[in-house]
Amino acid sequence: MSEGMSADAKQSARSALSRRARDFITLVCCFGFILLLMWITGAIGLIEAIAALLVAMSVATAIFVGTATILPISPRLSVEPALVQPNIQESAILLDALPLPAFEIDDEQRIVTMNEEAEFILRLDGRVNPRASTVIRSPGLLSAIENAIQTGTVEPMAVEVESGPDETWRAHVSRPGRARRTLVVLEDLTPVRRAARARSDFLANASHELRTPLTALSGFIETMRGPAKDDKDSWDRFLAIMAGETERMSRLIADLLSLSRIESSEHVSPREREEFRDIVSDATHAFSAIAAEKGVRLVVQSDDGPMPVIAHRDEMIQVAENLVSNALKYSKEGGQVILSFGMASGMAEARLKAGQTWASSERMTLLPASSRPGTQERAIWMRVEDQGPGIEREHLPRLGERFYRADQSRGGKITGTGLGLAIVKHIMAHHRGGFSVETRIGEGTAFGVWLPAAREEGLSD
Repeated sequence: MSEGMSADAKQSARSALSRRARDFITLVCCFGFILLLMWITGAIGLIEAIAALLVAMSVATAIFVGTATILPISPRLSVEPALVQPNIQESAILLDALPLPAFEIDDEQRIVTMNEEAEFILRLDGRVNPRASTVIRSPGLLSAIENAIQTGTVEPMAVEVESGPDETWRAHVSRPGRARRTLVVLEDLTPVRRAARARSDFLANASHELRTPLTALSGFIETMRGPAKDDKDSWDRFLAIMAGETERMSRLIADLLSLSRIESSEHVSPREREEFRDIVSDATHAFSAIAAEKGVRLVVQSDDGPMPVIAHRDEMIQVAENLVSNALKYSKEGGQVILSFGMASGMAEARLKAGQTWASSERMTLLPASSRPGTQERAIWMRVEDQGPGIEREHLPRLGERFYRADQSRGGKITGTGLGLAIVKHIMAHHRGGFSVETRIGEGTAFGVWLPAAREEGLSD
């Protein structure tokens, strides 16, 4: 053995030599037993039996020593162990340099090396050399790994893996060169699939929703060119309606673009540390004048103390703006809109404060928080209440769907794109938070959101 051989290779070689020594000892013992039987039956004399045994032992020892430096790997290949079994520590360093999740599997289908990305995705939680079948739930990937081990094929194989309802990976399985381990590299296809679906949804929704205002515009233009060509007194009314339809199209396109952008990046968790109090302040600043103009009082209530949160600032401002704007739409003159927020000891408490405050109310969770059950990390909550007509229970399950409006149940024709609550729902999903509604007919409606708070400074987020 060379001095530069890795500890892993030396261990493998020692194991192989131990098995070879056991085989030679068994062979010599069997041959000696046969000679003993021949001596007992008188077929040969004692001297001949001893001489034959010594000769057999000498031949076996010579063969064992002469072939000890060669380790058979397969019927087709015999090479030095140091060339076959690379250092596991060196492999781990190489895998850490890869930008994609990657891990290696030995011939016993155990994961022996991996980088941090693969350890996080496979949720190994510090487990040492687990079997692939205990952490990989894709039959297709397990079959590809088994095939690579059995055939020793050098050609890489690609397998698509569905790891969740909205998450797709492509696994590249290969067994390069003379390696005795199978390499698996994971490629995340989720952003590509989300982008393709977002484009498709955008085109479908835009073509459907834009048809109505475009038809109205086309009709008024045709009327102004035809029957009302000389009726200049009607033009001002027609132009006002056309301006309203044009503004509606602008809002619709802006909301669709915003929703598509949020959906395309929903799988990437926010990393910025923000102060939630500043987010609410920026969101409500512009609505003070709007509320005063409508004769509605906007009240902001909050707990004391800092409220750090890991969030995308612009998206959380949009959540507060959409909920406050929605509440102002359905509030009557002389009423009030209350925006309250604060810190809770956990997600369960935050959910109660955000969406379960009124007695004898109809409630529904539109988006459950995706945090791990049992965790007691602090959480931020926000609740926006109006004093409008309320929402009938049959409409609650569909709130948050694209273009769904319950205007008829809330007392009159309210203009809007029907995308405000859908945007809130997707933003909260992006932040691993929750979204709920609570309503009482004739008294008002409250929408609540909650999300994990940032950990204290000095601790990992």
